[in-house]
Amino acid sequence: MEVDRDNFYWMLPHILDEMQNAQFVAIDIEMSGIASGYCHKTPIPDAYTKIKEASERYQILQIGFTFIRYLEKPNGYTTRTISCYVSPLFPSGYFTESLSRHLDRQFSISARSYSFLRRHGFNFSKAVDNGVYYLNRKEQKIAEEFCSFKGPKHEHIDPLSLDQESQQWYSDTSKQIGEYVNKCAQVSTKERYEPSLETIIQNPYGRDINGLQTRLIHQIIHEEYPTCNAKRIPSGHMAGSFSVTVMTRAFTTQTKNRILANVNETKRLSGLQILFEALSGGSFAEKVDQQWVCHSDRASVGNDTWNEFNRKFNFHQCEANLKKNRPIIIGHNAFQDLAFIYQTFFEPLPPKVDDFLTSIHQLFPCIIDTKFMHTRRKHMMDQDRSLKYLDDYFANHKFPPIRHLSNLGDITTGPHDAAYDSVMTANVFLRGACYMASTKKHLDEVEEACYAPPKSQGASGDRDDAPSSHPTTAPRGWDPANPFTILDEEEAEVVGALKDYEVLSPDDTFSLEAAPLASPTIPSPPTTTNELEWRKVETATRSRQPVPEWTDDFWRVYGNKTLIPGAGVVSFV
Repeated sequence: MEVDRDNFYWMLPHILDEMQNAQFVAIDIEMSGIASGYCHKTPIPDAYTKIKEASERYQILQIGFTFIRYLEKPNGYTTRTISCYVSPLFPSGYFTESLSRHLDRQFSISARSYSFLRRHGFNFSKAVDNGVYYLNRKEQKIAEEFCSFKGPKHEHIDPLSLDQESQQWYSDTSKQIGEYVNKCAQVSTKERYEPSLETIIQNPYGRDINGLQTRLIHQIIHEEYPTCNAKRIPSGHMAGSFSVTVMTRAFTTQTKNRILANVNETKRLSGLQILFEALSGGSFAEKVDQQWVCHSDRASVGNDTWNEFNRKFNFHQCEANLKKNRPIIIGHNAFQDLAFIYQTFFEPLPPKVDDFLTSIHQLFPCIIDTKFMHTRRKHMMDQDRSLKYLDDYFANHKFPPIRHLSNLGDITTGPHDAAYDSVMTANVFLRGACYMASTKKHLDEVEEACYAPPKSQGASGDRDDAPSSHPTTAPRGWDPANPFTILDEEEAEVVGALKDYEVLSPDDTFSLEAAPLASPTIPSPPTTTNELEWRKVETATRSRQPVPEWTDDFWRVYGNKTLIPGAGVVSFV
């Protein structure tokens, strides 16, 4: 089943349940364009500016989440993956179409990205036409203000700045509405609430009220006669004119109901943002109506259990659980992905990279970038470690055991699908972290260049009190002068010491291999002497420990750091 705009809320309780029970969440996104124009030795602030511009110009088209849960028995991990297409459009309807005009969200696509994604089978129609809606935090605030039947507050137009005809029309219209209001005040209470009492505003220069006249009518009512309401007459011999009425009790009730409906529609439009609000430990339960996740038409054979789960799901308890324990975020080449996620689902990106690093760390106190993990202190002539290469590299490793459960969303059969890539990221993270921690190479004392935000960021930027953040450590990062790469180092003495080591038999009920993700078009990684020796060490299984705890020294080196290709290593703390 594919997670789209039609079944998103039907799937939401199960997605949130996976999230609140996960220790790690691997995330990957596909975008309509990426940053370009920076190269080797580009300063970090300049590289951030390029990424910020791309995040503002292009859109997220697809998101893949892989939820990772540790099982003490048989000392392994389970993963479950969802795939969500993302649409920048708004649903049809008077309120949402008016809101879309007010927000004026831009959609653009890079020709290079279009060709690349099409070459890898990406379905743009699914993303744009059937993707899940969303409103970021800023858009939600604007939408809440927009819910009032009065509509958005426009800048005041001075009638004296208009031409003579407009000034005369403005004066006549204001006078006409004033006389109507006085007449309503003079009649009896019973007559006052007769719906037939209205005044019609017409355009003496044409059949329909034009755009400027519409603005001026609303301005007159807002500033001079707030007890009135104006609406365009849609049909009949007066179609195109405006009807102005004094708000009756019935109309007031109708207006309140309409505002309430608009508020609910705004909450429903939050869509995918709910997932990121949950991941960041934010408040989301009030945005979800329990009725949205329960559908009688879906409670057919095979769906009744699912429907019952949705009906009983406690969003407030889930919110409390995630506020207390946020899962650790895993990404591959994560900096640009995080920038797009921040721009799309939270707030406009700040102008300065330091402010972005502070803000993203407050949202996600624990971040792991597998790209940085496997390129730390790598020299420039070394082979690229792409996500597919690393996934192939770890495919034959037996530890830790990984069992991929049935997925909550459809996953296509190749790289550069967000869900597929999130599975590969999870595999590379689990297998790589376990091996790398067992080598103890993170205990070296070599300090490396790493860009980090200033420690003093004021009350809102103080990261030292983040409950989930590990203690800060000396900056470590990429040193082009040092050829050491942890994947390639030969450890002959360790291999020799482990020649007679017997590999433990895995639990028969648990799959030791990741779900088959190999693509026949991608060749197997080269088996150099270094890599064969490394695999001997892995096969011998020097340590049966799972992924280190976040408080372990291992994450002092590899946690909360990411690599910006061509620019360098960045620390979030």
